[in-house]
Amino acid sequence: MADRYFCFACGHDHRIGSSIARDHKRYSIEGGHESGGIFSDLREFYLQTKGIDAAFRILGFADVRIHPPRFGRGWPSRAAIEKAYREHARRLHPDSGGDPREFRKVQWAIEVLRRYRPPDA
Repeated sequence: MADRYFCFACGHDHRIGSSIARDHKRYSIEGGHESGGIFSDLREFYLQTKGIDAAFRILGFADVRIHPPRFGRGWPSRAAIEKAYREHARRLHPDSGGDPREFRKVQWAIEVLRRYRPPDA
């Protein structure tokens, strides 16, 4: 399924070459970094808002709502996030028969949550 990519801004897989895919390419978990300037700032903003929400959904924290995402209260504990990551990674790892694309989403999600989790949350 190399003709698709996951967009964290809307939480969907997009088919490469479609009009929405062209507009959302900068929000791909695999890249989109090539567009500089304001688009890199916009990508960073989306990572800090929609990206955090998408990462929570990927790891099974669909009911977690934090506002503002980067600084709000209500983050799951560090241990709960790591436990969810380990469970998903174990189940989805390609070496144990999992889907490589789904495993990459899990890797991306934990990277985002580790990067943007407030230190005191």
